[in-house]
Amino acid sequence: MNFLSNKYFLLILRLIVGGTFIYACAGKLLNQELFARAIYNYKFLPDVFINIFAIVMPYLELVTAVFLILGIFKRGSAFMIIVMLIVFIISLTQAYARGLDISCGCFSLETVSEKSDILLRIIEDIFLLGATFIIFIKSKPIIKQEIQQ
Repeated sequence: MNFLSNKYFLLILRLIVGGTFIYACAGKLLNQELFARAIYNYKFLPDVFINIFAIVMPYLELVTAVFLILGIFKRGSAFMIIVMLIVFIISLTQAYARGLDISCGCFSLETVSEKSDILLRIIEDIFLLGATFIIFIKSKPIIKQEIQQ
C-alpha cells in the first residue's frame, strides 16, 4: 500500500491543513476592518475589490477547511485551498520582493511582519500547498466513490 494513499496519513494532512486554515480565518472573521487594511497594504488588488475580498475570504477559508476536515467534498475543498494558497504565495512573494514592511494578514492582523517573517510564511504556504496537493490527488472523486459502492 502506498504510504501517501494511507487513509490515516491523509486524515492527518486534512487535519493539519484544515486546522491551519480555521486558525488563520478566526482573526479575520473577528476583525474584517484590520484584514481589509492588511490586504490594502499589499498594494496587489485594485481598491474596489479589497472590502469584498476581506469579507468573502475568511468565510471561504472556514467553509473549505471544515469541509476538508470532515471529508465533505474533499477534492473540491482541496482544490479551493490550492487556489487560495497559490494566491497567498504570489501575494507574499511580491510583497517580499518589494521589501514591504506590512502585516502578513495570515494569522495575526496587528503586528507588522519583517521580511524574514514573510519569507517564513511563503515557505509554510509551500508546504501546505504540497500537503493539499497530496490530498487532492489521493482523494477519490465523488462519482468514482458512488460507482464503486
